[in-house]
Amino acid sequence: MEQDMTDAGPPDLLVVEDNTLHARLVLTMLSEAWGDEAPVRHVKRLESALEAIEEATPDCVLLDLVLPDADGLEAVEALLLNAAHVPIVVLSAHKDDHLALRAVRRGAQDYLVKGTVTADALARSVQLAIQRHHAENRSVAGAEASSEPAGSVSDAPGPINEEPTAVAVLDAQGAVLFAEDDASDMLGLPLREVIGVPLSAMCHPADIDKWRTAIEKEDEDLEEVVVRFVHPSGAEIRVGITLEPLSDGQEKRAAFLAMFQPHSDEGTASSGAYAVVSGWDD
Repeated sequence: MEQDMTDAGPPDLLVVEDNTLHARLVLTMLSEAWGDEAPVRHVKRLESALEAIEEATPDCVLLDLVLPDADGLEAVEALLLNAAHVPIVVLSAHKDDHLALRAVRRGAQDYLVKGTVTADALARSVQLAIQRHHAENRSVAGAEASSEPAGSVSDAPGPINEEPTAVAVLDAQGAVLFAEDDASDMLGLPLREVIGVPLSAMCHPADIDKWRTAIEKEDEDLEEVVVRFVHPSGAEIRVGITLEPLSDGQEKRAAFLAMFQPHSDEGTASSGAYAVVSGWDD
């Protein structure tokens, strides 16, 4: 199986699942993804999960929402309260779009349905969850340590990843018409919550004017503007956007190709995305 894993090796995972058959399924998929030597711990209760995290912090928690001592989003909220430094991927036995959205908005990185997700998809979800969580933590830590006035954003940091990985298309009012999964992952929202939403609605309020100025510039030169997007967890994600005007043959600037590179305060990036932006909408 081809994977986009880092040289650090397989992640240290904690599986929180009280159903023996479901646990066996998840552990089998993790073994397929990373081999039998992958560091995976399994507990059956929320209390045991918190104790395991205190003993040794995992890279990611795979969490069932129905546990003997927690039900529904209680487990997500308890982990976020007591172990906010650990990313969470929810593994549920039920496909529930409303619950999935609520879980992500509360702070979970992803919501997967057991029995429908493949080992490849599970491994990819875990990897992205770890990367996004680290990027969010860097953004929050940098914002707290920054001496810049509230509402200002420095353009000094630069991205480390030069290859954007996703594509989105926006209409003339700036609403998303099409997006690959990786584009919505960058914003921390399910794809269905991105489609139809203007990019400006996801931008930090203090950076909307900055983004609008970049859109309205008359020159044709490629340049980067760094703005913030607000993740559902409350974290601010700094994103460098390079705009390239596009034409439909009738209008000079019918749209823009926007190349996205998430920034950290150290000048690093965890992922990237392309978007096609046409027009502007407040």
